[in-house]
Amino acid sequence: MYNKQSGKVLFPVLILILIAISGYFYLPVSHSKTGPSSRPATQVAAHTVSTDIKSINIDAVGTARANQAINIISAQSDYIESLTFKDGEFVKAGQVLATLRDKQERLTVKELKINLKEQQRQLKRLQELARSQSAAQSQLEEQASEVDALQAKLANAESKLQEMIIKAPFSGVLGKRLVDIGSFVNSNTPFTTLDDISVIKVDFQIPEKYLAQLTQGMLVSAISDAYPNTPFTGEVTHIEPRINQATRSVSVTASFENEANLLRPGMLMQVALELGRIEALMVPEKSIIPRQDNHFVYIIDAENKAQQVKVELLERFHGWVAIKSGLEAGQQVITEGTIKIRPGSSVTTQG
Repeated sequence: MYNKQSGKVLFPVLILILIAISGYFYLPVSHSKTGPSSRPATQVAAHTVSTDIKSINIDAVGTARANQAINIISAQSDYIESLTFKDGEFVKAGQVLATLRDKQERLTVKELKINLKEQQRQLKRLQELARSQSAAQSQLEEQASEVDALQAKLANAESKLQEMIIKAPFSGVLGKRLVDIGSFVNSNTPFTTLDDISVIKVDFQIPEKYLAQLTQGMLVSAISDAYPNTPFTGEVTHIEPRINQATRSVSVTASFENEANLLRPGMLMQVALELGRIEALMVPEKSIIPRQDNHFVYIIDAENKAQQVKVELLERFHGWVAIKSGLEAGQQVITEGTIKIRPGSSVTTQG
């Protein structure tokens, strides 16, 4: 009984002795290892804060189309007599592309010219007789009407004759030829396509909430998968007056000069509409440390120690953040290695 009670008393004493011994040997060693004098500087990557100008953009996806695009057809029906264009050829406005068989139309025009000349001669004779009152006024008026009718018929025949010649209505690039010489064509038969690609238009959708900020002339940049490293710059040329009720978005058209003919109708374009520009202190987005509703960064002070600073954000961009307050130009913010440091840690920058 006595031994059991002694054991109960000695057990807590032994525990206290062991804690005291551990504290004596462990604490000094731990303190010496974690002290600032013995800890090596942590290598980090840093960025120097500077003022920069960034664009506030709305990103969208659009489809390119030609400035003008038509199917070349004939207003008349007949057989093709000649074709004077090649697949994919660039043509100018007014250039002849094809001619239809026009023998009958030429004969009609010739016949009407002869008849008109004769009727004009008759009209002139009656006018001379009317001066001497040898011809009735009714005959003179009847002959004048006959001349007017023939002139109208001749103008109509000449118009049909001109329509037997198919010309390019504007300058552009032709598509592939869809007909051959000797083919019979009518007003529904396409000869080829014609696209004016000197200017490329891109249609895209913008959310309704930005409508009040949209104006014609705003800058637009676009990138195509065909030329991922070549940005194209254009401007807004049309804003649809109606809002799409299904998507709650507004259709916007941007026009791009296409002097090098790199852009083609039908291309998928990654579009960035510039709403405005902002000038502020810029830091890489990866340097920002979010903590609840606050944001922090690590800066490097004059003693090469990391100090945590609270910052207020102004705007986010692609990989960059505009700072409203908390930093000054020239300070260095840590962009890589923040998980390895604490406030007051010694640091050294890479390179």
